[in-house]
Amino acid sequence: MRALSPSERWFWIIDRLSPANCGARIRVHGPIPAARLESAAAALVAEYPLLRMGIADDAGSHPRWRPLTRPRIPVRRIESRDAEAWVRELDAELAEPFDTAAGLARITDIAVGVGTDGEFHDIVLTISHIVADGRSLMALLRKLIGYAESGGAGGPERPPAPAADDLIPPAARGLWRWLHTTAADQVTALVQRPHRLPVVAAPITDRRTRVVHRVLDRETSAALVTDCRRIGVTVHGVLAAAVAAAVGGAALEQIGARRAATGVAAVGSPVDFRAALRPAPDADEVGVYAPVLVGFVPFGPGVSLWEAARSAKRQLERGVRQGRHLATVAGMRFGTPRGLESGGRLAEMVDRRAPWNVSVTNLGRVEFPERAGAWRLSGLRLAATNSCVSVLTVAITTAHEETHLGFCYADPVLSRVRAEAFADAVLTVLARRPDPSVALQAGA
Repeated sequence: MRALSPSERWFWIIDRLSPANCGARIRVHGPIPAARLESAAAALVAEYPLLRMGIADDAGSHPRWRPLTRPRIPVRRIESRDAEAWVRELDAELAEPFDTAAGLARITDIAVGVGTDGEFHDIVLTISHIVADGRSLMALLRKLIGYAESGGAGGPERPPAPAADDLIPPAARGLWRWLHTTAADQVTALVQRPHRLPVVAAPITDRRTRVVHRVLDRETSAALVTDCRRIGVTVHGVLAAAVAAAVGGAALEQIGARRAATGVAAVGSPVDFRAALRPAPDADEVGVYAPVLVGFVPFGPGVSLWEAARSAKRQLERGVRQGRHLATVAGMRFGTPRGLESGGRLAEMVDRRAPWNVSVTNLGRVEFPERAGAWRLSGLRLAATNSCVSVLTVAITTAHEETHLGFCYADPVLSRVRAEAFADAVLTVLARRPDPSVALQAGA
């Protein structure tokens, strides 16, 4: 039994305070026999060693992996007449903690219209953030559906995957490298004085994540990609800029400032660093490979959305080029508490003092098939709970010609009304983005 790595241990601490889960949903059009999903779940367990493990600890300290005697991913089936039942079930899955000693994944099958020509199943796969990030979750969901379609035939058993912490190149390691990266973020925050999203006070232990869903249809998604290419920015940069504008607007409204004021909003961006690890994990390996880099994104009437997007893009690229995301994870061995008591105190301090409390998790275009045998697939959705650093995570996927934005908010520090208003503000900014031709002529 190996001990949890420092980054795994940090998510374990967060999970013991408030559930640290991530969930994904896919709609499968057509009948699915219950035995198919059970067999597919068993195939995933047989393939991935981490899905055969639980976590043991010594009264809240020294957590370590422990092989399960009878490993399995439980499958829960619900029959409903409500096409939107999956929304409630996904919220419930995010809020329900895992018994980490017994397993770290589960499946919910919401069957609608069973026995009719219009039968479909909303499959929700939930996994603990201790063992998986958004890309790992998508890989597992894609395999789950593929294995179910093939009758449960899975892939070969994988060797145990090392923790991401152990794969960071030597050049990014070291106490001084970590201290320099941490100090640089703190100094930048002191100089920039970024706005955070205003929230009401509530202990981390009382928080549960809920989701407000929004979708950009095929035409809107395609137009956004085209505009970004013309202006020379990334879609992630534009999304971060739109989120920053919504954060800034809410912060200024909270303090009674004029809406015409300008400022800087801090936005966290998880970065997939698999390719930088040595050796690089497979694209469909299970693990947490997405440390967060913070960006200080300008907003206000004098700031074009394209200008803000370019700033977000440059900051993120500079952070990656400097290896700050690698140094952050490598340095966790110096700063991650050993147990729950000290970990809870650190989480509370981070919750109060971190320069940002909103993150944009953008997986980009997810390679998810439109068909699996006779089944048609649609409606891919991603959701993730919030750590002590974040009170709202915007989880974004593009698949099947549409872009889904899941505004995952921490209840009760944010109400549903405020989360919906935030989501609408982001979509309004995206809808009103300047004409790229005009921006190019102006040199923006």
